[in-house]
Amino acid sequence: MQETVLLPLIILLPLLGFAVLGLWGRRLPEPVPGVVASALVLGSLLLGLVLLGQGGARWAVEDWIPGVPLSFVLDNLSGLMVMVVAGVGFLIHVYAIGYMHSDPGFSRFFSYFNLFIAAMLVLVLGDSLPVVFIGWEGVGLASYLLIGFWYTERVNADSARKAFIVNRIGDLGFLLGMGVLWAHFGTLSISELRELIAPEGEFAVGINVAAVSLAAFLLFIGAIGKSAQVPLMVWLPDAMAGPTPVSALIHAATMVTAGVYLLCRNSFLYFDLPDVSFWVVLIGMLTALYGALCAFGQTDIKRIVAYSTLSQLGYMFVAAGVGAYWVAMFHVLTHAFFKALLFMSSGAVIHALGGEQDVRKMGGMWNYLPQTRIHGLVGALALGGLPLLSGFWSKDAILAASYEYSALLWFVMLITAALTALYSMRWFVLVFMGKYRGHEHPHESPAVMTWPNHVLTLGSLFAGFVGLPYVVQSENLLEPWLNKAIVHHEHEKLPVLDEWALILVSAVVALGALYYGYRFFQAEAAGRLPAWFTRFQEASLRSFYADDVYNALLVRPLKSLAKILFDADGGLLGGFWWLGSATGNLGALLARLETGYLRFYAAGLLIAAVLLVLVGVIR
Repeated sequence: MQETVLLPLIILLPLLGFAVLGLWGRRLPEPVPGVVASALVLGSLLLGLVLLGQGGARWAVEDWIPGVPLSFVLDNLSGLMVMVVAGVGFLIHVYAIGYMHSDPGFSRFFSYFNLFIAAMLVLVLGDSLPVVFIGWEGVGLASYLLIGFWYTERVNADSARKAFIVNRIGDLGFLLGMGVLWAHFGTLSISELRELIAPEGEFAVGINVAAVSLAAFLLFIGAIGKSAQVPLMVWLPDAMAGPTPVSALIHAATMVTAGVYLLCRNSFLYFDLPDVSFWVVLIGMLTALYGALCAFGQTDIKRIVAYSTLSQLGYMFVAAGVGAYWVAMFHVLTHAFFKALLFMSSGAVIHALGGEQDVRKMGGMWNYLPQTRIHGLVGALALGGLPLLSGFWSKDAILAASYEYSALLWFVMLITAALTALYSMRWFVLVFMGKYRGHEHPHESPAVMTWPNHVLTLGSLFAGFVGLPYVVQSENLLEPWLNKAIVHHEHEKLPVLDEWALILVSAVVALGALYYGYRFFQAEAAGRLPAWFTRFQEASLRSFYADDVYNALLVRPLKSLAKILFDADGGLLGGFWWLGSATGNLGALLARLETGYLRFYAAGLLIAAVLLVLVGVIR
């Protein structure tokens, strides 16, 4: 691995775009800001690929903070994330040139977009936890700016604040976790911590396991916030307030996968801590199931896909919790393709319908959007786990790893996979099938929006072939490549018959659920749903009252407490109001003595002298 100053240039290119477009972007005609921003992200991708092809890279300033270097590393794990962040991010940038056409904030949008990419690259390339945390907070800031991009509408500004505030809860866990590691090991360099804690792929003799457990759990809390896991999941659906390219960038390639990456980058903390890993598995399982159930009731085309992101992140956490870190990253890779494709297909539909986002007013887009219909179909099938598509292979790997951990976990995740196939078909049927239920004149998107989706479609079809199970390919491309950068336990593969049985069951469940969902939700499009499902959808639409619970237990009590304190503060100040008024009046009276006339001041001096003499005589 070479030491090179070219490594931070991967980050500096989009950061330069943020600065230039932020300062002078308004002077540039459309689409120049979008072209510049896209080119700089492409430059980061190409530079990252070149350095990765040369065996990786490292760069550090050792004396940045005593004991904490400003260090970056490009290894196989961070290299995969650079490909996802900059690669898929580049396609989303190009797509946004068409989507944001004629928007008054066109240049400001791409300035924020470049900031988002730069912050995420800091996060994935950082080799010390404080550097990672800078990127961690950077993506939080960029998401705030982008979710609330159309800030003149109150709902958008409120959604941005909600995302920002909820993430601060997880960030506190991250900070406390760093504090524990610093107190016990005297360094926050990830490479140094790995050498101290698990130098030979197992915990060092005499290591303080309690301290490692506490630090690992606190960092996990940080991951819960950033990746919107239960119970800090309430911000993610509200992130749909931003423009559609923002939703694609946050949900597919960047921010929400940061928590998964944090667990895998610090696998040396988790790989031999079954108690902490159990909580990772439990939270991931609950989030996967919760997100899938919430998707059934949504009527906003983007919120359906948003809740699918919530669920898919739960899959990734389950994989990391059971120790299959490479599988978690495998799903990050495949998910980036099909989730970006789903969001950008949704954006194409919204564009075609003049901004309409309610699926109840859609339908029939198969007849109007000849390219987007293929994109939407492939995205939905990949999400639903159709055999041979990318989503099938990564989900099957998660199901196999879950089966090795617990048969019960495998069963719950299999049920969740079936639900995923059902709601993915709901999205497709309500948008593309049947008759058009609106009043617009749908039209296909321009080439600048469709070509990125062509590339994402290819990724959704074929990306899964880099991680095939061993019964199909004795050694796949991804597992040994990623495991060079991940601390993990080597274990025996499942018996061949068991592996084939799991693949067959996964395939049959996916095919059956996709077919059933296709037939069942045609009834919803026609308004003929069973009464029980309508009642279920009402609860699902409100996210099973998660926000209501938060409002009842936290928001309203804290608002009431704040009002009491504010009124008490006002009453306390009011009690001294007479003193303030008297002081103010006296000051106003004395100010009138400042006339600026010399004779007035001389007369005043004479009067004062006479008064002093009289006082002396009287005494």
